[in-house]
Amino acid sequence: NNSAPNQENMDVRYFGSGIGSFNSIHIAWLGKYTSFSAEPFLLRNQNQNTAFFQRPTDYQFLNDAVQSGGKNLNRQGLRNAHFFLHYKGIGIGLSNENMWWGPGIHTSFQMTNNTKSFMGNIIGTIQEIRIGQFGLFMLYTFARMNEETGIRAKYYTSINGQLSWYGSSSIIAAGFSRNYLTGGELIAGYEWTEKDARNIVFEDVFISNLIDKEYTIGGHDAWDQTLSGYFTIIFPKRGLKVYTEFGFNDNRMYFADFLSQPDHGMATIFGIRDYGIKGNKELTWGFEWTNLMITYTSRHRPTGPGTWYISSLYDYSSYYGRRWGAHSGTDSDDWYFYAGYLSDKFMFIPALNYERHGIVSHRPAEVKMEFRLDTRYQYKDIWFGIYYEKQFEAFLGFPNYFYVDSQGSPTGYSLREKLANTRRTNTIIISISKSFHY
Repeated sequence: NNSAPNQENMDVRYFGSGIGSFNSIHIAWLGKYTSFSAEPFLLRNQNQNTAFFQRPTDYQFLNDAVQSGGKNLNRQGLRNAHFFLHYKGIGIGLSNENMWWGPGIHTSFQMTNNTKSFMGNIIGTIQEIRIGQFGLFMLYTFARMNEETGIRAKYYTSINGQLSWYGSSSIIAAGFSRNYLTGGELIAGYEWTEKDARNIVFEDVFISNLIDKEYTIGGHDAWDQTLSGYFTIIFPKRGLKVYTEFGFNDNRMYFADFLSQPDHGMATIFGIRDYGIKGNKELTWGFEWTNLMITYTSRHRPTGPGTWYISSLYDYSSYYGRRWGAHSGTDSDDWYFYAGYLSDKFMFIPALNYERHGIVSHRPAEVKMEFRLDTRYQYKDIWFGIYYEKQFEAFLGFPNYFYVDSQGSPTGYSLREKLANTRRTNTIIISISKSFHY
């Protein structure tokens, strides 16, 4: 990598400027009543300093932020680890596996693999439970976000569910996710406890019904909640999937408040995946648009604009320097398009990505444009892969001008001038993987 560490959805695989390596061994076992998985890893990275642009705090957790002060990075640990006790598909256990939630392929509001996963208690279905034409998936997660106790302790709590219907020609699914970040602060003289944090996802969604709660002031609390729902429809014979997700990060006073301004604090994802262009199952294409922009009706809200990922109490919804939700972050959008060839032994998929940050809150907004090529080939039981990413960014740090001259000074437009605060990055990742089955 010759510049910023701007790869998305790489969990612990952080590659800064320079040469890096990642090695791991994934071990998994599934028994009648138990399930186990662990992947010890070793990460080495030169992590050299690169061009830096000062940003407001809520934009300092984007993926291009250099970690460990630009010094050599050496990390080791366990990823994708879990231990479950289960019976007939329902289990309980511990896990730090990637917990991607939502139909998106490029991003999601609630949980992605954009950063290191945190260890949590898991209760729910370890696989979809089928009852006739219906399928059910439920998952409850509770995690401690720091090592503190008492009022300084911080917690992550989520409940997720999906109900699917399997028809003769289509599969229709509806899902939801409710996430809470709580603790770390004394509010209304109430000392928040772990028991409170474990139960928070079951409380009412309207502020008017929370007024009598001890930990609220007039129904308002200091915590950070996000709530989302999604719908997907799949046509298996056609190889087509269409999906949409709607997310909200601000409670409503009552139902009439939601009915009047449903778009307040709302984020959306729309996407299509097509496996089979003109009947050729190996030709594929897809499109996804994510919208996290501050909404128009936010200007009428006395409690604030309902902007996503802006709670400083919880490090702007970040863990180990990166967000576990949508990597584009606060007041952003993200366009993703890919098309290529995909078979059991060979993959060749180019993709284009256009991403903006601070769209409503700044002018000009930051812009990131990216071309990527993901190609993999299986020889016997070994997969070989080459991933290339070419990236161009402009208006980094939100300057109050669009163009600069040859000396880097702000100037008006002319054919000789260039865009302000630009950066170019090229990344090549070569991979080899092999599976052993016993």
